[in-house]
Amino acid sequence: MSGAAAQVQAAPPPQTGMRRIPIPLESYQHASLPLSAKRLVNMFAEQQPADARAEVALVSAPGLITLLSVGTGPIKVINSDLPGYNYVVSGAQFFRVRGNGSGGWITEYLGLIGDPVGDPTYTVTVAVGAAAAVVCVPPNAFTCDHVSTTLNQLGGTFPGATSVAYMDGYFAFSEVVDVNRWFISGLFDPTNFDALDFAYSDALPNAIIRIIGHRGEFWMMGLAGHEVWYDSGNADFPFRRRPSAVIRKGVSSALSITVGDGSVWWVGLDGIIYRSNGYLPERVSTHAVEHILANQPGGANGVTNGLFYVQDGHSFYSVTFGSRTFVYDCATKAWHERSSSTDGAAAWRVSCAASMPSFLALGDSRSGGRIFAPIQNDATEDGAAVLRSATLPPLWAATRRAFCARVELEMQTLTYTDDLTLEWSDDGGITWGPSRTLIPTTGTATRRRVYTTRLGSFRQRVFRVSSPASWTLYAVDSDISAGAS
Repeated sequence: MSGAAAQVQAAPPPQTGMRRIPIPLESYQHASLPLSAKRLVNMFAEQQPADARAEVALVSAPGLITLLSVGTGPIKVINSDLPGYNYVVSGAQFFRVRGNGSGGWITEYLGLIGDPVGDPTYTVTVAVGAAAAVVCVPPNAFTCDHVSTTLNQLGGTFPGATSVAYMDGYFAFSEVVDVNRWFISGLFDPTNFDALDFAYSDALPNAIIRIIGHRGEFWMMGLAGHEVWYDSGNADFPFRRRPSAVIRKGVSSALSITVGDGSVWWVGLDGIIYRSNGYLPERVSTHAVEHILANQPGGANGVTNGLFYVQDGHSFYSVTFGSRTFVYDCATKAWHERSSSTDGAAAWRVSCAASMPSFLALGDSRSGGRIFAPIQNDATEDGAAVLRSATLPPLWAATRRAFCARVELEMQTLTYTDDLTLEWSDDGGITWGPSRTLIPTTGTATRRRVYTTRLGSFRQRVFRVSSPASWTLYAVDSDISAGAS
């Protein structure tokens, strides 16, 4: 063994006195938990300026307040592509929501559209053009203008569709029966279809499960891969495949597809989460996220939603599978988790997102038809308490035993009375032992330092801090001394 390798391999002795425990920057629960049990639930890392109190802080995910209720829910789609007009799918109903000029809302019921039929991964899609909106509920589609409340089902020569998108005056549809074929409407007229206005996604054997519009092009998202088509202006059929834009990383579910931060995002059939980088697939998931995804019900096919939103300068891609919701922060390139439960064991309740005037709109996946807005100074979600938790990186005492006399946290909470709990595990996060309510060192309105003492001995230890409150963590310090053996 070389000298450098031996130095890395050698176990350092436990330090004596106060030392800083690193703040977790991401959720990374390895299949072997003692290797890494890091988990952030409703907490995420935020880079701070060089002269701030801490280089990185953990901040709480905001709470949710109800702005308005639309229909009976769940909210499946909020489309705000046309300024001032928001098209909402709530349950099996279609609505248009507009501001009333005085801070309130006008909700217009457009009609009953039903639920998707067929493949369980089919999703409801809405495309909005300059003159009309189209909602596709596979295999049916409906259209309305932006003035009346009349909703018409597309019929006649309409062959049925699995999704709809809009670009350059054309509505594009992926077909139900001929799964590698897609077709377009007449220019600015979603009710007009020419039998010859279709094309095949045949650069590779494929089945299109969703069409999206991205950066002025149509993307054919398929099980085998994706093709990108651009508007060539050809009088016969206006769109042509871009030869250099065939992406051989298929999508597992139409429910995982979304657009944001200049990229298309999807969960691949291979269980890897991707974002597009130009016309190349870029892996953004980690081994830990991929392992958890593979072991959820349905694996990569068990995705129930994927959404993208921007808040306070953070661009987030959220994907839910089974009982877990993972969120990727484009600013830090790290994952954390969201949960709408008091123990972190349930998925996040948000189903879709859109930027409505003056606020971010988040749809509720539960009944009630609620549309939420996030708010930092409210720790609850629609009045219900949720867990905010951070599992720290492991401490290792090498082959010796160490004694922990004190743990201090530098942090802030909204109120002085918020409960903060410290737990620890001495088997790498597999089981959790005692818990302590942390004691404030001062009686100020917001806590700045909390601590607990006499935490016993360990050879390896993982700490977890949790609270239903909204809190910001700056640093964690521990007083650890080495034992004799």
